Amino acid sequence: MPYTLSEIIVLFFTYSVVGWLWETFYCSIKDHHYDYRGFLFGPYCPVYGFAVTTILICTYDVQDNLLLLFLVGIVVATIFEYVASVFLEYVFHMKLWDYSHLWGNLQGRVAPIISLFWGIGVVFLVKIVQPFIQRVINWEEMETHGALAVMITLVMGTDLVLTIISVERFHTTTKMWDERINAHLKHAHVDLDNWHGEVIKHWDEIRAHRHLSWNQRRLLKSFPDLKFSDTKHFNHLKKDLLRKEN
Repeated sequence: MPYTLSEIIVLFFTYSVVGWLWETFYCSIKDHHYDYRGFLFGPYCPVYGFAVTTILICTYDVQDNLLLLFLVGIVVATIFEYVASVFLEYVFHMKLWDYSHLWGNLQGRVAPIISLFWGIGVVFLVKIVQPFIQRVINWEEMETHGALAVMITLVMGTDLVLTIISVERFHTTTKMWDERINAHLKHAHVDLDNWHGEVIKHWDEIRAHRHLSWNQRRLLKSFPDLKFSDTKHFNHLKKDLLRKEN
C-alpha cells in the first residue's frame, strides 16, 4: 500500500473539500445562482474523495507514464462514477445526475465525454495538484500523528448518519405526497392530462403540514436532476413545489 491509513483518510477529506469547492463554483456559475453542492451537510463531496483516493492508489505504479495514467484514470473514474450512481439509486432511491442527453451514455450514469474529462483531470491531478497536497499531508502527519484523521472520521461519520436520516425522511415524505396526490386525483375525478395544475392548486391541503427542510430544499435546488425512483408525481412537481416551499 503506497499510503498509510491515516494518509488515506486525510487525502479523502482533502479531495472531498476540493471537489465540493469545484462543484459549488462551477454549478453556481452555470445555474446563475449559489449552489451549495454535496450530498452531505458539510462542505465536502465524498464521491470526489473516494474517487481521487482510489485513483491515486490504482495509478501509483503508472504515474510516470502519461498515456497509461490517462487510460487508467478514465477506467477507474468511470467505474467509480457508475457504481456511485447505482448505489445512490438502489440504496437511497435517488438519482443526482443524468447523462442521458450525452452521446454514448450508459443508462445515463456515465458518458464518453465525461470519462474523457476524468482522464484529463486525473493527469492534471497526479502531476500538478497531488505533489503539493502530499507535501502538506506529510507535514500534517508529523505534527498531529494521525489525530486529524481521527477527527475527520468522527465529523464525517456523524454527518453521514444525519444525512441518511434526512434523506430517508425526505423519501418518506415524497412517498406520502404521491399517495395523497393519487387519492386527491381519484376523488376529484381529474383528467390525467390536467393533473398538474389541480395538484398545485390544492397543494396546501395535500401536503398535510409537511414542509421541506433546509437540506431537502438544498438538494432540490442544487441537483436539478434529482429524482426518486418510486415517486413519479413528485418528480414532475418538484420545481413548482420548491418555489412554493421557499
